Amino acid sequence: MRDVSKLKFIGSSFCSQYQSQAKFYIDEAHASGMRHLVVVYENDEHDFSAGIPDEWADQNVQDFIFWPMKNPNSPYPAWEVPARAYGSPMLYAWWKGRPPPQRSASALTQK
Repeated sequence: MRDVSKLKFIGSSFCSQYQSQAKFYIDEAHASGMRHLVVVYENDEHDFSAGIPDEWADQNVQDFIFWPMKNPNSPYPAWEVPARAYGSPMLYAWWKGRPPPQRSASALTQK
Protein backbone atom coordinates (compact mmCIF):
# COMPACT_ATOMS: atom_id res chain seq x y z
CA MET A 1 0.00 0.00 0.00
CA ARG A 2 1.23 3.49 -0.80
CA ASP A 3 2.09 6.13 1.78
CA VAL A 4 -1.05 8.25 2.04
CA SER A 5 0.20 10.59 4.75
CA LYS A 6 0.44 13.53 2.32
CA LEU A 7 -2.84 12.84 0.54
CA LYS A 8 -6.22 14.41 1.34
CA PHE A 9 -8.67 11.81 2.68
CA ILE A 10 -12.20 12.29 1.26
CA GLY A 11 -14.04 9.16 2.36
CA SER A 12 -14.34 5.41 2.33
CA SER A 13 -16.80 2.79 1.16
CA PHE A 14 -17.11 -0.95 0.74
CA CYS A 15 -16.27 -2.03 -2.82
CA SER A 16 -18.42 -5.04 -3.64
CA GLN A 17 -16.52 -5.75 -6.88
CA TYR A 18 -13.31 -6.44 -4.92
CA GLN A 19 -14.90 -7.40 -1.60
CA SER A 20 -12.75 -4.80 0.11
CA GLN A 21 -13.00 -1.54 1.94
CA ALA A 22 -11.85 1.32 -0.33
CA LYS A 23 -10.36 4.55 1.01
CA PHE A 24 -10.44 7.60 -1.25
CA TYR A 25 -7.81 10.33 -1.34
CA ILE A 26 -6.95 13.31 -3.50
CA ASP A 27 -3.33 13.72 -4.46
CA GLU A 28 -2.99 17.47 -4.93
CA ALA A 29 0.74 17.26 -5.67
CA HIS A 30 0.82 14.50 -8.31
CA ALA A 31 3.95 14.44 -10.48
CA SER A 32 1.82 15.23 -13.56
CA GLY A 33 0.82 18.58 -12.08
CA MET A 34 -2.85 17.60 -12.06
CA ARG A 35 -4.88 16.39 -9.11
CA HIS A 36 -5.50 12.65 -8.95
CA LEU A 37 -8.02 10.45 -7.22
CA VAL A 38 -6.19 7.71 -5.34
CA VAL A 39 -8.11 4.65 -4.13
CA VAL A 40 -6.45 2.31 -1.65
CA TYR A 41 -8.08 -1.07 -1.17
CA GLU A 42 -7.92 -2.66 2.27
CA ASN A 43 -7.31 -6.15 0.90
CA ASP A 44 -4.08 -4.71 -0.55
CA GLU A 45 -4.60 -6.32 -3.95
CA HIS A 46 -4.07 -3.04 -5.81
CA ASP A 47 -4.39 0.71 -5.63
CA PHE A 48 -6.08 2.81 -8.30
CA SER A 49 -5.26 6.32 -9.48
CA ALA A 50 -6.80 8.59 -12.14
CA GLY A 51 -6.62 12.25 -13.08
CA ILE A 52 -9.31 14.65 -11.85
CA PRO A 53 -10.62 17.27 -14.30
CA ASP A 54 -9.49 20.79 -13.38
CA GLU A 55 -13.06 22.05 -13.13
CA TRP A 56 -14.08 19.41 -10.57
CA ALA A 57 -14.28 20.41 -6.92
CA ASP A 58 -13.88 17.81 -4.17
CA GLN A 59 -17.67 17.46 -4.00
CA ASN A 60 -17.77 16.52 -7.70
CA VAL A 61 -15.23 13.78 -7.00
CA GLN A 62 -17.29 12.47 -4.08
CA ASP A 63 -20.48 12.53 -6.16
CA PHE A 64 -18.66 10.62 -8.89
CA ILE A 65 -17.37 7.97 -6.46
CA PHE A 66 -20.85 7.26 -5.16
CA TRP A 67 -22.61 7.35 -8.54
CA PRO A 68 -25.06 4.41 -8.52
CA MET A 69 -24.28 1.63 -10.97
CA LYS A 70 -27.28 0.48 -13.04
CA ASN A 71 -25.98 -3.08 -12.97
CA PRO A 72 -25.07 -4.23 -9.45
CA ASN A 73 -22.99 -7.00 -11.06
CA SER A 74 -20.75 -4.54 -12.91
CA PRO A 75 -17.15 -5.79 -12.95
CA TYR A 76 -15.82 -2.35 -11.99
CA PRO A 77 -16.70 0.19 -9.32
CA ALA A 78 -17.95 3.56 -10.66
CA TRP A 79 -14.63 5.32 -10.11
CA GLU A 80 -12.75 2.77 -12.26
CA VAL A 81 -15.16 2.71 -15.22
CA PRO A 82 -13.51 5.56 -17.22
CA ALA A 83 -10.11 3.84 -17.08
CA ARG A 84 -11.07 0.18 -17.29
CA ALA A 85 -14.06 0.26 -19.65
CA TYR A 86 -13.11 3.29 -21.79
CA GLY A 87 -9.32 3.58 -21.47
CA SER A 88 -9.46 7.13 -20.12
CA PRO A 89 -6.69 8.32 -17.78
CA MET A 90 -9.11 10.97 -16.45
CA LEU A 91 -12.30 10.72 -14.47
CA TYR A 92 -15.39 11.84 -16.38
CA ALA A 93 -19.15 11.40 -16.20
CA TRP A 94 -19.13 8.25 -18.35
CA TRP A 95 -22.91 7.86 -18.08
CA LYS A 96 -23.26 11.11 -20.06
CA GLY A 97 -21.20 9.97 -23.05
CA ARG A 98 -17.68 10.11 -24.43
CA PRO A 99 -14.81 11.64 -22.46
CA PRO A 100 -13.87 15.25 -23.18
CA PRO A 101 -10.50 16.03 -24.80
CA GLN A 102 -7.87 15.99 -22.09
CA ARG A 103 -4.39 16.98 -21.30
CA SER A 104 -1.94 14.31 -20.23
CA ALA A 105 -2.79 12.32 -17.12
CA SER A 106 -2.28 8.82 -15.90
CA ALA A 107 -4.72 6.21 -14.69
CA LEU A 108 -3.19 3.15 -13.23
CA THR A 109 -3.49 0.19 -11.00
CA GLN A 110 -0.54 -0.63 -8.83
CA LYS A 111 0.23 -3.93 -7.19
